[in-house]
Amino acid sequence: MPDNRVSVVSFGFKNGNPPQANVVLDVRFLKNPFWVDELRPLTGRDAPVQKYVMEQSSAQEFMGHLFTLVSQVMPAMFEAKTDNFTIALGCTGGQHRSVAVAEELAQKLQSSYPLYRVSLLHRELDRGLDQNQHAAPDQEKLALQEGV
Repeated sequence: MPDNRVSVVSFGFKNGNPPQANVVLDVRFLKNPFWVDELRPLTGRDAPVQKYVMEQSSAQEFMGHLFTLVSQVMPAMFEAKTDNFTIALGCTGGQHRSVAVAEELAQKLQSSYPLYRVSLLHRELDRGLDQNQHAAPDQEKLALQEGV
């Protein structure tokens, strides 16, 4: 089997253009944990934020549709001789909603497609830069972390 790689990337729209991806989706329709005082300092990597985001009925419905879409398109792309498939999920700042959804999606893809190499990148969290700086595209590629 070819070395099929799936990248799941979260990002913040206020921090620049979406990364290059096969699929780019906006999750700003979900309730924002930023407006909950005890969740604001946390990120979508933290369990309380993940719970807040993923327990929304709209998030659950979205994830079902997203997984169905990706499950149809991704293998077809790999059959067309593409060895990289990237899904980018954006919210306002790239701290809460997009991170939580990306974490959930990457975990589900890894368990459902064990032969694919799934990587996860949180552009705003992983780059270690302040909100006003932007990483170059090559730096984003280098920042991808293997596994989930």
